Amino acid sequence: MQVTLLALDLDGTIVSNLKEISKPVKTAIQAAMDRGVVVTLATGRIHAMAKKFARQLNINAPIISYQGGMVRDYRTGAPLLTRATPGDLSRRVIKFARAKKLPMVLFTSQGIYTELPSDLMRETFARSGVEFTVVHNLLCSVDDQQLPLKFLFAQPQADIKRLSSLLSKEFGKELNVHRTLSTLVEVTPP
Repeated sequence: MQVTLLALDLDGTIVSNLKEISKPVKTAIQAAMDRGVVVTLATGRIHAMAKKFARQLNINAPIISYQGGMVRDYRTGAPLLTRATPGDLSRRVIKFARAKKLPMVLFTSQGIYTELPSDLMRETFARSGVEFTVVHNLLCSVDDQQLPLKFLFAQPQADIKRLSSLLSKEFGKELNVHRTLSTLVEVTPP
Protein backbone atom coordinates (compact mmCIF):
# COMPACT_ATOMS: atom_id res chain seq x y z
CA MET A 1 0.00 0.00 0.00
CA GLN A 2 1.41 3.36 -1.04
CA VAL A 3 1.14 6.35 1.31
CA THR A 4 -0.35 9.37 -0.47
CA LEU A 5 -0.99 11.74 2.45
CA LEU A 6 1.05 12.34 5.57
CA ALA A 7 -0.61 14.54 8.22
CA LEU A 8 1.84 15.41 10.98
CA ASP A 9 1.20 16.86 14.42
CA LEU A 10 3.80 19.26 15.75
CA ASP A 11 4.16 18.98 19.52
CA GLY A 12 5.53 15.65 20.64
CA THR A 13 5.62 14.33 17.07
CA ILE A 14 7.96 16.35 14.84
CA VAL A 15 8.74 19.31 17.14
CA SER A 16 10.89 18.92 20.22
CA ASN A 17 10.67 21.21 23.25
CA LEU A 18 7.95 23.32 21.55
CA LYS A 19 10.44 24.96 19.17
CA GLU A 20 12.59 22.83 16.85
CA ILE A 21 12.41 20.22 14.11
CA SER A 22 15.50 18.02 13.95
CA LYS A 23 17.50 17.60 10.76
CA PRO A 24 16.67 13.84 10.45
CA VAL A 25 12.94 14.63 10.67
CA LYS A 26 13.27 17.35 8.02
CA THR A 27 15.18 14.92 5.78
CA ALA A 28 12.54 12.20 6.18
CA ILE A 29 9.70 14.60 5.39
CA GLN A 30 11.50 15.88 2.28
CA ALA A 31 12.10 12.28 1.16
CA ALA A 32 8.38 11.55 1.49
CA MET A 33 7.49 14.61 -0.62
CA ASP A 34 10.12 13.59 -3.20
CA ARG A 35 8.21 10.28 -3.52
CA GLY A 36 4.99 12.20 -4.26
CA VAL A 37 3.47 12.12 -0.78
CA VAL A 38 1.29 15.11 0.11
CA VAL A 39 2.46 16.44 3.50
CA THR A 40 0.40 18.64 5.80
CA LEU A 41 0.64 19.79 9.39
CA ALA A 42 -2.36 19.05 11.63
CA THR A 43 -2.04 20.78 14.97
CA GLY A 44 -3.81 22.49 17.82
CA ARG A 45 -1.43 25.42 17.46
CA ILE A 46 -2.41 28.72 15.90
CA HIS A 47 -1.94 29.10 12.17
CA ALA A 48 0.92 31.62 12.50
CA MET A 49 3.02 29.19 14.57
CA ALA A 50 2.26 26.25 12.29
CA LYS A 51 3.16 28.39 9.26
CA LYS A 52 6.67 28.91 10.63
CA PHE A 53 7.21 25.13 10.64
CA ALA A 54 5.47 24.66 7.27
CA ARG A 55 7.94 27.09 5.71
CA GLN A 56 10.90 25.32 7.31
CA LEU A 57 9.69 22.06 5.79
CA ASN A 58 8.34 23.59 2.56
CA ILE A 59 5.32 21.29 2.82
CA ASN A 60 3.12 20.86 -0.23
CA ALA A 61 -0.37 21.16 1.29
CA PRO A 62 -2.43 23.59 3.38
CA ILE A 63 -2.11 23.67 7.18
CA ILE A 64 -4.77 22.28 9.51
CA SER A 65 -4.61 24.35 12.72
CA TYR A 66 -6.64 25.11 15.86
CA GLN A 67 -7.46 21.37 16.33
CA GLY A 68 -9.12 21.35 12.90
CA GLY A 69 -10.82 24.73 13.32
CA MET A 70 -8.97 26.23 10.36
CA VAL A 71 -7.53 24.95 7.10
CA ARG A 72 -5.46 27.59 5.34
CA ASP A 73 -3.01 27.71 2.46
CA TYR A 74 0.14 28.89 4.21
CA ARG A 75 1.68 30.25 1.01
CA THR A 76 -1.20 32.52 -0.02
CA GLY A 77 -2.93 32.95 3.35
CA ALA A 78 -6.24 31.94 1.79
CA PRO A 79 -8.61 30.28 4.27
CA LEU A 80 -10.11 27.06 2.90
CA LEU A 81 -12.19 26.13 5.95
CA THR A 82 -12.97 27.82 9.25
CA ARG A 83 -14.99 26.20 12.05
CA ALA A 84 -15.69 28.54 14.92
CA THR A 85 -17.76 28.17 18.08
CA PRO A 86 -21.13 29.92 17.65
CA GLY A 87 -21.56 33.20 19.53
CA ASP A 88 -24.13 32.05 22.10
CA LEU A 89 -22.11 28.96 22.97
CA SER A 90 -18.90 31.02 23.12
CA ARG A 91 -20.49 33.41 25.58
CA ARG A 92 -21.56 30.43 27.73
CA VAL A 93 -17.96 29.14 27.83
CA ILE A 94 -16.69 32.60 28.82
CA LYS A 95 -19.32 32.99 31.55
CA PHE A 96 -18.58 29.49 32.85
CA ALA A 97 -14.83 30.22 33.06
CA ARG A 98 -15.56 33.51 34.78
CA ALA A 99 -17.91 31.95 37.33
CA LYS A 100 -15.33 29.27 38.19
CA LYS A 101 -12.42 31.77 38.08
CA LEU A 102 -10.65 29.60 35.50
CA PRO A 103 -7.79 31.16 33.53
CA MET A 104 -8.80 30.79 29.89
CA VAL A 105 -7.57 32.08 26.56
CA LEU A 106 -9.84 32.62 23.57
CA PHE A 107 -8.39 32.22 20.05
CA THR A 108 -9.93 33.93 17.02
CA SER A 109 -8.55 34.42 13.54
CA GLN A 110 -7.74 38.02 14.55
CA GLY A 111 -6.00 37.39 17.87
CA ILE A 112 -5.62 35.67 21.22
CA TYR A 113 -7.37 37.14 24.25
CA THR A 114 -7.77 36.56 27.98
CA GLU A 115 -9.22 38.48 30.88
CA LEU A 116 -7.68 36.37 33.65
CA PRO A 117 -4.04 35.56 32.85
CA SER A 118 -2.23 33.20 35.19
CA ASP A 119 1.48 32.67 35.73
CA LEU A 120 1.15 29.19 34.18
CA MET A 121 -0.53 30.68 31.11
CA ARG A 122 2.19 33.32 30.77
CA GLU A 123 4.93 30.65 31.06
CA THR A 124 3.23 28.39 28.50
CA PHE A 125 2.84 31.18 25.96
CA ALA A 126 6.37 32.49 26.56
CA ARG A 127 7.82 29.01 25.84
CA SER A 128 5.97 28.82 22.53
CA GLY A 129 6.78 32.41 21.56
CA VAL A 130 3.13 33.43 21.20
CA GLU A 131 1.61 36.52 22.77
CA PHE A 132 -1.92 37.12 23.98
CA THR A 133 -3.83 40.31 24.71
CA VAL A 134 -5.34 40.93 28.14
CA VAL A 135 -8.80 42.49 27.81
CA HIS A 136 -11.19 43.77 30.44
CA ASN A 137 -14.19 41.84 29.11
CA LEU A 138 -13.88 38.76 26.88
CA LEU A 139 -17.56 38.94 26.04
CA CYS A 140 -16.77 42.10 24.07
CA SER A 141 -14.23 40.10 22.03
CA VAL A 142 -16.92 37.78 20.65
CA ASP A 143 -19.16 38.91 17.80
CA ASP A 144 -20.28 37.47 14.48
CA GLN A 145 -17.09 38.75 12.80
CA GLN A 146 -14.74 37.34 15.44
CA LEU A 147 -15.90 33.96 16.75
CA PRO A 148 -13.55 31.70 18.75
CA LEU A 149 -11.72 28.91 16.94
CA LYS A 150 -10.73 27.44 20.29
CA PHE A 151 -10.57 28.04 24.03
CA LEU A 152 -7.51 27.08 26.06
CA PHE A 153 -7.61 26.45 29.81
CA ALA A 154 -4.39 26.26 31.83
CA GLN A 155 -4.21 24.60 35.25
CA PRO A 156 -1.48 22.95 37.32
CA GLN A 157 -0.94 19.31 36.37
CA ALA A 158 -2.53 18.10 39.62
CA ASP A 159 -5.81 19.85 38.69
CA ILE A 160 -5.99 19.13 34.97
CA LYS A 161 -7.98 15.88 35.15
CA ARG A 162 -10.65 17.53 37.30
CA LEU A 163 -10.79 20.52 34.94
CA SER A 164 -11.13 18.28 31.90
CA SER A 165 -14.00 16.38 33.56
CA LEU A 166 -15.71 19.62 34.58
CA LEU A 167 -15.53 21.02 31.04
CA SER A 168 -16.64 17.72 29.49
CA LYS A 169 -19.65 17.57 31.79
CA GLU A 170 -20.64 21.15 30.98
CA PHE A 171 -19.87 21.30 27.24
CA GLY A 172 -19.02 17.76 26.07
CA LYS A 173 -22.28 17.31 24.12
CA GLU A 174 -21.73 20.53 22.16
CA LEU A 175 -17.95 20.95 21.94
CA ASN A 176 -14.82 18.81 21.88
CA VAL A 177 -12.78 18.85 25.09
CA HIS A 178 -9.13 17.70 24.74
CA ARG A 179 -6.33 17.43 27.26
CA THR A 180 -3.39 18.45 25.11
CA LEU A 181 -0.39 18.97 27.37
CA SER A 182 -0.06 18.03 31.03
CA THR A 183 -1.35 21.46 32.07
CA LEU A 184 -3.70 22.38 29.21
CA VAL A 185 -7.25 21.60 28.13
CA GLU A 186 -8.58 22.83 24.79
CA VAL A 187 -12.25 23.28 23.90
CA THR A 188 -13.07 23.38 20.19
CA PRO A 189 -16.04 23.06 17.82
CA PRO A 190 -16.95 19.45 16.98
